[in-house]
Amino acid sequence: MANLNEKEKRDFINHVKSTVTDEAAALTAAGFDPANRVSQLGSEYEAANAAEIAQQKAQAESLKATRLSQETLKVAYDDASSLVNLIEGLLGKDNELVHKLRQFRNN
Repeated sequence: MANLNEKEKRDFINHVKSTVTDEAAALTAAGFDPANRVSQLGSEYEAANAAEIAQQKAQAESLKATRLSQETLKVAYDDASSLVNLIEGLLGKDNELVHKLRQFRNN
């Protein structure tokens, strides 16, 4: 069972819970009352579902943060490139400062 994916694990839990509930009379007759374990399993399953929802929300927020980070970095990079181009236009492309500024991009 270690190779089951999340959906398969969730299905397994539901099947076990449902089957044990359906067979509660036979288990009780054999000396085992499954009510507490079924209840515990239900609580654990709900906790797992809540954690999954929280994980999905966190992933969505992470994607938004990544997009924002990339977009703002692009704006700053483009502005830095524009500044280098402006200085090159003022001083000429053979100027020492322009060469120095252009080297930063190559490092």
